[in-house]
Amino acid sequence: VCELFPHLAPFEVHLLLLGVWDYLRENSPLPQKFTFQPQKGFFTRDFSREGEAGGKHLALLHNVLHKNIHRLGGLAARFRP
Repeated sequence: VCELFPHLAPFEVHLLLLGVWDYLRENSPLPQKFTFQPQKGFFTRDFSREGEAGGKHLALLHNVLHKNIHRLGGLAARFRP
């Protein structure tokens, strides 16, 4: 998300930061949510088991991207699920 900040108005940055904070509050990075992948040699988290919890948080990001599509069109594809 930080690569968007230079292209946004201050209130939009504030909204995105609040959205990130809300997501982290609801989806804390507890160690129990990670599983070790021996073939990769590190821990990963399977977000597909989380359901649609991220959908409401991504909606805010997509709204900001849509409003600024003339400047952020090249970055928009990076934020699609």
